[in-house]
Amino acid sequence: MYSQSHFLFSFFIALIFVKFNIFSYEIALLIAVFAVLVDIDHFIKFAVKKRKYNLREAWNATTVKHFKERTFLHHLSGFLIFSVIIISLYFINKNVFLVVGLGYYTHIFLDYANLNVLKIKGKETIKEIGFIERISNFELIFDIFLTIGIILLVL
Repeated sequence: MYSQSHFLFSFFIALIFVKFNIFSYEIALLIAVFAVLVDIDHFIKFAVKKRKYNLREAWNATTVKHFKERTFLHHLSGFLIFSVIIISLYFINKNVFLVVGLGYYTHIFLDYANLNVLKIKGKETIKEIGFIERISNFELIFDIFLTIGIILLVL
């Protein structure tokens, strides 16, 4: 899924925790930002492999040319290592534990969960300031529902 979906989904989940007074809106926002930052490994792998450090080229290589840039963070070994790190953060700083834990796990959930149970087909191409996004119609609808849910949770 694209960055905006990771942001919206993790923010939506975090806002549910805010409603139960588990943490603040600021922590919820940090969780959403961290969920997007998990994908920095895509850029790092692109930069190392191609020896190019242009964010737009890395983004478009992923979305248009299907450059396979996932690192261990998106696989079982990374999941296990990162889980140990997250658990250890609990004993160091509970807010950092919440930000990193919820950000990472919501990100991984979206990457691997097959949420398109209605089999919505089709893609839209969005071009903005040189960045190309080929987003599925399902993800567009998903983002709209997440946005509505966020608005309802904030009110």
